Amino acid sequence: MDGLEIPVLDAPRRLARHDKRSDFTCGNDELDTWFHRYAWHNQRANNAVTYVCQQSGRIAGYYALAAATIRREWSPDDFAAHRPRSIPCMLLARLAVDRRVQGQGVSATLLLDALRRTLAASDQFGIAALLIHCKDEHARDFYTHHVDALVSPIAPLQLIVPTQTIALALGTAHE
Repeated sequence: MDGLEIPVLDAPRRLARHDKRSDFTCGNDELDTWFHRYAWHNQRANNAVTYVCQQSGRIAGYYALAAATIRREWSPDDFAAHRPRSIPCMLLARLAVDRRVQGQGVSATLLLDALRRTLAASDQFGIAALLIHCKDEHARDFYTHHVDALVSPIAPLQLIVPTQTIALALGTAHE
């Protein structure tokens, strides 16, 4: 593309105290407010870890991961079989992309990073799946387009991505 410079997206990394969060706006007040006011505090309290990626020195998107469980009876039967009452999971607590870069693949980059981190953590700890609470049908469609997720039988906006599924999607051996 002659003369057109496309800014490079930095690899997702852990949120740092000095990161300027106030310039970020994704168009959803709840996600913006959480990121501006609570992301750093939640990270310091070990409630969730937020990962950010930047483009041209500004935060282009973020996601947050936290430990979670899902009750066996809230899970699809095939997944729940032979699992404990409370199935250990990683929770994709939030994912948002700044308005100025929406539609440029940032959300898929963030999701891929979350999947990789979940799989890596599952090799160290007992994590059976990535749990995703979708805000709406549009979000659910995004996730199911990118990863083979199971839908909770009791909550159609709750998705479960088994670590075995993540390993297959990433082309990684996983036991």
